[in-house]
Formats: sequence, structure tokens, C-alpha cells
Amino acid sequence: MSTHPLLKAPLLYHLAIETPAALSFIFKPSAQLASAAAATPEAVLILRSYGGLLLSTNLLCAVFLARPGFDSATALVSLCLGSYHVWPLSRAWVRLFGGMPMQQGEKEQKVLGGPGVHLVVHLLGLVALVGAGLVGLS
Repeated sequence: MSTHPLLKAPLLYHLAIETPAALSFIFKPSAQLASAAAATPEAVLILRSYGGLLLSTNLLCAVFLARPGFDSATALVSLCLGSYHVWPLSRAWVRLFGGMPMQQGEKEQKVLGGPGVHLVVHLLGLVALVGAGLVGLS
């Protein structure tokens, strides 16, 4: 078990960046969509569920941050949380470079900095969490 305090920093990073995201998905789900017309009741429920899922990852981070040291369980949690960041990273990439078609009159909303910020933030989360997990398992 490692006691190096920097190994837990990626868990704190995940907690810090995903808390505002979770709250945004829960309390302002329609901001995630390109138009008000897309904010169907089903879409809003799915986005709120996603926000709840993000909050549960934050709870997991808080539990592992409170535990002493950095053992193999903490390393595995770091790897799992790192793998999560692939998906918002992919979403940001598509929004920036994938040519998602916009309907006439639609304007992309820049929630929490927009896709460019999300790309960088989630790339850092991916690298930091996977790196900590791999170091913790070695």
C-alpha cells in the first residue's frame, strides 16, 4: 500500500469537476440539449439520472479519499473512474470536430465552458486517474 498523497489527487480532481456537472444535469438538464424542443420529458429524466450517477461516483471518490493510504482497491477504483472519462471526452470531440448537424435556428449551448474545455478537463481526468491506478497496482 502506497501512502504517497499525490496518488489520491486524481480522485479529488474527479470529485471537483464532476460535482458541478452532476448538479447541472440534475437541476438544469435542458441546458445539455441543443434546443428546448429536444427537452422531452424522457430526455430530462435520462439526463437527471445521469446526474445522479455522477453524484454516486463522487460519493465513491469521497469514501476512497477518506480511507488511509492508496491500496489496490483504490487503484482499481481510479482505473474504473478513469475509464468513465473516455465517454465525455468522446462527446466533446464529436461536438468540436465531428460535425454534429445543427437544425436551423439552433445554437450550441456552452455549459460549464463548452466542448473545448470539456475535452481538456476529461483528458486530464483520464490520464490522471489511469496513471494513479497503474502506479497503485505496480
